Amino acid sequence: MIIYKFGGVSVKDAAAIKNISNIIGEAKGPLVVVISAIGQTTNLIEGIIDAHYSGKANVNALFEELKEKHLTLTLDLFDEFPQDLLDKLQSFFTEIETRLSKPFSESFNFEYDQLIAFGELLSTTIVSAYLNHIGQKNKWVDIRKYLDADDKYRDANIIWDSSETKVKQKFKAENNSLYITQGFIASDFKGNTCSLGREGSDYTAAILAYLLNADKMIIWKDVLGVLNADPDYFNNTTKLDLIPYQEAIELSYYGASVIHPKTIKPLQAKQIPLWVKSFIKPEQEGTLITKGDLPQPLLPNFIVKKKQVLISIKPLNFSFIGENDLFFVFSLINKYGVKLNFTQNTAVSFVFCVNHSFRFINDLIDDLKLKYDVEREDGLELITIRHYTPATITEITVGHRILIEQKNKNTAIFLSQGSVQVPVDDDCCLQEKRQ
Repeated sequence: MIIYKFGGVSVKDAAAIKNISNIIGEAKGPLVVVISAIGQTTNLIEGIIDAHYSGKANVNALFEELKEKHLTLTLDLFDEFPQDLLDKLQSFFTEIETRLSKPFSESFNFEYDQLIAFGELLSTTIVSAYLNHIGQKNKWVDIRKYLDADDKYRDANIIWDSSETKVKQKFKAENNSLYITQGFIASDFKGNTCSLGREGSDYTAAILAYLLNADKMIIWKDVLGVLNADPDYFNNTTKLDLIPYQEAIELSYYGASVIHPKTIKPLQAKQIPLWVKSFIKPEQEGTLITKGDLPQPLLPNFIVKKKQVLISIKPLNFSFIGENDLFFVFSLINKYGVKLNFTQNTAVSFVFCVNHSFRFINDLIDDLKLKYDVEREDGLELITIRHYTPATITEITVGHRILIEQKNKNTAIFLSQGSVQVPVDDDCCLQEKRQ
């Protein structure tokens, strides 16, 4: 069994879907294909969720945009609109409309997950129908029926034992069997939809690879593999041929968009090789993530996270930051589901960095102000350098006002007020281009 994962860019329009049908057609043996929502659909649905939550008047207009986007794509793929496909799409639209007609509940995360899943459900339904139409017979699978998870909405944890039983019963490695399914989503014990975290489709593919003892997994991207710097920020980049599992985990921990942070561990547990390849040039070898000691070639790697918010707290009574303070702060962080990108504490202060898009940042700050003096600074950049050298640190920090820095043997982290727009030599820098 082989697992393919295609992201939103790879299915963004009719030409892209026809391209991945060629890639799928070249596969040998049984294949499970995990597909994300078509390009920018998740952002659009998040806009619908926000409008519904906030009671904005544009919710219906956004919903019509979602419908138009998928119906237009379908018309571009088929000479005539297949009635059975139209019926399936319409049933999803009806479900969305029904949810939007009801008041938003008190649980934002729950409501988010019930709506966000439709991006993947719509895209896979269209792709599956098209593949069947051109003779690539496949089975469409609603992954929510086979992956069990807890009810930690927007960041659910897989229940492995029951999921394994269901997945093995459904996905049979027979001859040239082909399955089309969704990434990012599962179901809790009540049957409610839950998501595995933003960009969680990679993780879904890894879960299936682990449960099905796959021979390999391939993530198809719009770049030739994993690059040693993000080409959006750096002029010169080099493709990495091999990344050890542990290094990939470190990179994802620090925020590199190589793959979803949870993806590597299931693959490492069963030594399943992961390839990152280009759907534009599928004949190219790409990057292999597997066992090993060091990346090949060994280069300083840069990870850039823009639009960061720095929150600094100090006790109101001029006392020290102790264990009780940290316990209180992290309890609030857990309460609001904050994803921390950086932390640092001294005797009298504690600072942490979050993405600017974090919804409940103002609520968190209000709670912190009950006990602490709180300062907030927006528009920052977090730069992480793996396998740094003095030269690379000089090059990346020149002309920037560095607010905070941390270093250990292999990693240097800088919080900057500047922007990273510098040329990088081939012996410098990693961050894969975002899909």
